[in-house]
Amino acid sequence: MKDPPSLQSLPTIAIFDFDGTLTDRDSFFPFLKVVVGPSRFWWGLFILSPVLVGYALHLVQNWRAKETVLAYFLSGLSEEKLQQLGQRFAAQKIPKLLRPEALQRLGWHQEQGHQIVLVSASLEAYLLPWAQTMGFDQVIGTQLEARAGLLTGRILQKNCYGREKVGRLRALLGDLSGYCVYAYGDSRGDRELLACVNYPYYRTFQDAVTVEPRGLPPRWVGGLILSVVVASALYLGIVLFSGADQFLAALNLLPFWLTPALLSLVLIGYCLRFVRWQWYLQQVGYQVPIGSSLRIFLASFALTASPGKAGESIKSLLLKRRHNIPVAPTLAGLFCERFTDALSVLLLICLSLFSVVQGRAVVAVGLVQLAIIIALQQPKLIKQILKPFTRWRRLHRIIENIENLIDSTSTLLKLNVLIGSTLLALLAWGLEGIGLYLIFHYLGAGSITLYQAVLIHTASSLMGALSLLPGGIGGTEALMISLSLFYGASQTASLTATLLIRLVTLWFAVAIGISALLWEQKRLC
Repeated sequence: MKDPPSLQSLPTIAIFDFDGTLTDRDSFFPFLKVVVGPSRFWWGLFILSPVLVGYALHLVQNWRAKETVLAYFLSGLSEEKLQQLGQRFAAQKIPKLLRPEALQRLGWHQEQGHQIVLVSASLEAYLLPWAQTMGFDQVIGTQLEARAGLLTGRILQKNCYGREKVGRLRALLGDLSGYCVYAYGDSRGDRELLACVNYPYYRTFQDAVTVEPRGLPPRWVGGLILSVVVASALYLGIVLFSGADQFLAALNLLPFWLTPALLSLVLIGYCLRFVRWQWYLQQVGYQVPIGSSLRIFLASFALTASPGKAGESIKSLLLKRRHNIPVAPTLAGLFCERFTDALSVLLLICLSLFSVVQGRAVVAVGLVQLAIIIALQQPKLIKQILKPFTRWRRLHRIIENIENLIDSTSTLLKLNVLIGSTLLALLAWGLEGIGLYLIFHYLGAGSITLYQAVLIHTASSLMGALSLLPGGIGGTEALMISLSLFYGASQTASLTATLLIRLVTLWFAVAIGISALLWEQKRLC
């Protein structure tokens, strides 16, 4: 990139953020883990979880949450010990976090003779020793208060975040208009800095100015709100239909430990599905840090109450924004998620009488899946079929994206991957079925066996998905209640069990997703 004539006579400065820009993940918590050890670190996160959740939900300010964490982990630590740990972390851990493309860009600025400045909300305790070895000219980070040589856990001055970055830079360099300034950042904490430089780079090192990502599309937000309203009305109707007194009496039959047990079963299922998703990413050639990948995976649950869970495609968008992963491979992963979910559900249903769950529809779905598997094992043949359409200029790009999608899907539907991912889905769905069985058991519906409970849950979920209603709302509940009555449960038990299992599967997922999405959006914006 060549500077305009008006900037060529000015001294050039390159300003780099640290976490997420020069590194591929956050460095603050890994440093704390080194300081206090794994056991105390994980226990501390558990103790501090209300503060961290409050921060994710925008209820606790950034600096206050950070000081709370610092006070818990570092209060009473000597400055000398902090410096020693910072030097060790800088030498041993930071090199493993660095992004190669970031180092390449840093090297380019150094070759041009530009002044290099590191500006970060991370702690100067480890930024300073690392930056010295990398040739930075100046370092601005978060400093910690100490009294009598011991840390208080408070931040000295202000957390180097947002406007504070610009203020600290101006205090160091003076008026930034006297320089030709490049700046690199990755989060909302860099927004003010990027807004006042000549060449802002947001999550990229290419020679192009990028635009910060926006929030969710309004139609997705509107769809989520509509789904919640419809579901609330439906569940209120279920309670009133069964009789509020009878519904409350049924709830009183459930032991206090059942709710956490149900949520635990569901969470284990989510872990199994995440293992499948991470496996898919690796199969198509992408290594995403587990923490970031899990956060994005859970964030997609915010839109799980969409037709066929299509809203979960937001994780493709988030992976593109955060890790610059092309959309086609991750959309292929999403398709294979739905595909193996359906396949695992069919395997569970096929162990029962088809007549109970509309066997013809089950067979039809199974045959369609088999045809897709066979077709996608021949990607070259499909490409040959699509080739004539590439002659049209407007279709060329579309066909190219479809071919990329086919390549990734073919990889993910290879026999070993297909079997492994289907088994993971089978276990996840089975755990949710076990949860429904426990509800029936304590509601006194002893006529329903474990096997039948699994069947009721999986068959209802499949038919709800095929209905293409948002989250299967209405269709899933109707079939679940009908099958429960068919197998001998009372009306009150059928309605109560249906409402509870939907709350701990569908709406628990949505609640987790919204929390994770808020956290992710805060990091992106």
